[in-house]
Amino acid sequence: MSPKARTLVLTAPQAACLTALRRRKDTAPKIAIEAKIDVRNATGALRALAVLGLAKQGHTKRWHATARGKICCFDTVSARPRRNSGLLGSTGQRLLELLDRPMPGSEIVEKLGVTHQRVRQLVIKLHAQGSVAFGDPDKPFWMVMRTADKTPFLSRDEERVPSVIPREYATDATKIRLAARVPERQVHKILERLIVRKFVEAFEGLRAFRITTAGLEHPQRAESARCARAPRLPVESDRVYNVLSTISVSGKLRTRDIANILRLPPQSINALVQYRARSCLTIGAIVHRPVTFAPPPARGDNIEPQRTPELREPLDTARSIVILSVTDLAIG
Repeated sequence: MSPKARTLVLTAPQAACLTALRRRKDTAPKIAIEAKIDVRNATGALRALAVLGLAKQGHTKRWHATARGKICCFDTVSARPRRNSGLLGSTGQRLLELLDRPMPGSEIVEKLGVTHQRVRQLVIKLHAQGSVAFGDPDKPFWMVMRTADKTPFLSRDEERVPSVIPREYATDATKIRLAARVPERQVHKILERLIVRKFVEAFEGLRAFRITTAGLEHPQRAESARCARAPRLPVESDRVYNVLSTISVSGKLRTRDIANILRLPPQSINALVQYRARSCLTIGAIVHRPVTFAPPPARGDNIEPQRTPELREPLDTARSIVILSVTDLAIG
């Protein structure tokens, strides 16, 4: 028999499935996605390959190319089209209309009210037609989106970070890493990428981060019960905290006014001012830029904190709403 007579002839679906097997795709859904055909066609093609001795199914129901299937040459012919094979049906149309944003497969199942298996079949069929794409080719049902969807897409590690950053206050990279369970070597790179894409904002000088409006509205951000905690305050004194909070809420105050509001001796307030001048403390609301207090006058009997006009929103009474830090401010 001539070599030409021994050449294998495979249909297009069979050839695509054999190529997928050679690329180590071992389940019918993965093979169908790689071959860009629906699951039904993939299953039929795999069975035909098994009859030809090019593929086999193991005890775990996973498919593998045989030794012959790994090295054989073949010609490809078009397959006979099946009747109504390209029609989606009402459920498929509903699924396509549902994808107004990137959406995990579990959410699609919940909203359509059908089984996981049915959603998988429909999504793979839509993928074969070029209507949908997958966020992660290795885990295609983690995130499904329309092919033309231009929503900025976050990787699996990136989406965990915005989900743990609260809106009410800023926090540091260590607290974010612990809440998101991201390796230390990756969290700073992820935060930098999110800052560039305007999903997270950084407080310069404080090394703290807060979610932006764009980050809050991103479809991949989940309402996490495990929010990152606020960083620990370097000032442990309740009196110091109360004084700084009062100044932040009221705007401009004289030392005598602070003393009256908090019912503290004037000598105590003056001592606090001197302590601030020595330690260069600054206060910032998490929802605002940092506020720097000017050094006290020579006589030390009054002080007017410098505050930008837009910083008028009062602080929450919780300690987590305020950041205190030591900075290299020029005094004098």
